[in-house]
Amino acid sequence: MRLPTKIPTIIGLFLIIFIIGTIIVFQNVFLAPSNASGSQAPSNVHMSNVSDSTFTVSWTTQLPTTGTILVSAPGKSNQVYYDQRDTTGKLGTYTTHSITVRDAKSQTNYSIKLLSNSKYYDNNGQAYPLQTAATLPPNTTGLEPAYGTVHATTDRPEDGALIYLTIDGSQELSTLTKSTGLWLIPLNQIRTQDVTSYLPTVDRMTEHITVEAEGLESTAITDTLNDSPVPEMLLGKTYDFRRQQAKVQGTTALALRPTPVLPTAAVLGDTTSRTFIVSLTTPGQGTGLATTHPLIQGTGIPGKYVGVSVGITQIMSGSAKVDESGLWSYTPPKALAPGKQSVTITSVNQLGKTVAITHTFEVFKSGTQVLGDATPSATLAPTITPIITMIPTDTGTIAATTTPESTLSGQPQPVTGNELPAILLILLGVSLFASGSLIATH
Repeated sequence: MRLPTKIPTIIGLFLIIFIIGTIIVFQNVFLAPSNASGSQAPSNVHMSNVSDSTFTVSWTTQLPTTGTILVSAPGKSNQVYYDQRDTTGKLGTYTTHSITVRDAKSQTNYSIKLLSNSKYYDNNGQAYPLQTAATLPPNTTGLEPAYGTVHATTDRPEDGALIYLTIDGSQELSTLTKSTGLWLIPLNQIRTQDVTSYLPTVDRMTEHITVEAEGLESTAITDTLNDSPVPEMLLGKTYDFRRQQAKVQGTTALALRPTPVLPTAAVLGDTTSRTFIVSLTTPGQGTGLATTHPLIQGTGIPGKYVGVSVGITQIMSGSAKVDESGLWSYTPPKALAPGKQSVTITSVNQLGKTVAITHTFEVFKSGTQVLGDATPSATLAPTITPIITMIPTDTGTIAATTTPESTLSGQPQPVTGNELPAILLILLGVSLFASGSLIATH
């Protein structure tokens, strides 16, 4: 029996359509990422740390993803900002995301879109709205910083947990925990809930703390006399720390857990059994700031004073007393001019020797510290700049440590999928069509 020597063209076309349909179904059903174990969609979105020049956008995802935001304002659109942990020139993947905009303008309406794994997300079809606050004179009588530690288990610190803090009637402040589980939130510039004025302070004010990480949430109630430190928190637990370790004049706070260690190597807690050092932690050497009223802070010997001189051409001087936990902070009473500036601090160490530390930094002109417009073809171009931090020792000498800092530009390029099946499909279709037509002519 003689087999057919040609395939009718109509059958060849149906065969091509069948193959196309099969490949499409295979890609959508079998190659599509499964959402059974979690989602990359942002949830628990917060707008915090709102001031006249800064604000923070934070959220969580069930799956580890990259995270960026697009910020638009009148006259400017789609400015891209990155997670505060992405300083090495590479976008990381996290389940907690925190991005701070530091070059905002006062009393300006912004609209914000979130990008999770380069996919856009908004607020039910609308961009997230945010209005920055009015500029206020520096608050020189604010509260001391709040700090504590978060652990996933009793022996494992939680790195990258989101910390949200509010005081009764205040705005929401936030931060991320370090690799040691430590978190610290300055309270000296905290505003009211409507961010129109600084929060009036009294001796004891109730604080509410929420921790989000690994799909778990912890909550705690404490007060301003029990927040330095806040006792250790475990993920998934609920706490009430009010009046458990209230500060009493002439005594130190009761240590409920081992005292956390700051990244600057200053140990917080009992002044009779711990070693303290004099350090200038903020602003870092060579950093750039988008605010003309920078928060200057560091560590020192509890009860001692730190002299602070800020500026190069017009020097402003002041002092700050180191609190019992070894922390101090200072804000210049007047705005610094844009350009290169310096800050010098002087104090005494535990041996009574004078220690002086100087950092230079830059104050950006308004609107100049923008990471760039988001465009589909942009890629990451990191520029690594070393930061030298001067750390004094107990003998009065100063040791220099170098830490790389990177500046990111551009936007992560979206991933559109694997193009190989489509290319093979086109080649297969063309070859089948050509062979069918060629056979039909013979």
